[in-house]
Amino acid sequence: MELFPIEIRPPFQPPSEDAKLVLLADGGIHFDGADLRRHLSRCVRYAREHRVHLVSGLFVHEGNLCLCLLGPDGQALCRQPALHLSLPLRGALRPGERAEVVHTELGNLFLCVDADIYHPQVLRTAALKGADAVLSVQCLDPAEETPERVLCTVWNAAQSNNVYVANFAAGGAVVCCPAPVTRAGDGYLVRRTDALPVRFALNMERLDEIRARFELMERINPALVENYAAELGR
Repeated sequence: MELFPIEIRPPFQPPSEDAKLVLLADGGIHFDGADLRRHLSRCVRYAREHRVHLVSGLFVHEGNLCLCLLGPDGQALCRQPALHLSLPLRGALRPGERAEVVHTELGNLFLCVDADIYHPQVLRTAALKGADAVLSVQCLDPAEETPERVLCTVWNAAQSNNVYVANFAAGGAVVCCPAPVTRAGDGYLVRRTDALPVRFALNMERLDEIRARFELMERINPALVENYAAELGR
């Protein structure tokens, strides 16, 4: 049974030797220009040097708020724009149109950008497209968002969509998954913590075992699927 160690770390802090994927806990947004070029160049060097998959911090590219997944060779595997924008960014940026699931040796991964974690249809679309894990990074306005809301949203997303969900926001991280995957049966791989780095492991075989217990096809509502066919077809 193979486990894939993943770490949520402050920007460019070296990972453990056995880490397979690193999510940069970067609380800001990098905008087009010298800052973004410098940041992405450091991301490429980091992925190559440490031979890890790397999820960048949030950045703006061509008017979209994005996350990027790099492979161990430093090549970009996916750039996912936010499909929904938080209030401070509406009008300044434009939303993306497609939810892309990238297939890697670690599993099928979806990058959940900022406010998208609050929209259930985004996670459902990713799950229907085969996502095993959702990797989320947020830049929150403390006046509008609370840790409790983040915690509840991430947990609900993992339980209802049968995927791993790792989220970094407002200086803290939380990792959830379907409850039967965890030994305690509570659905938390990592309860919300402000202490970084955070380390956890994905067990895709166990996730598949849990999924096999659910009669998903028997529970699909054909009328609902037809009504939202355009959204699900993204």
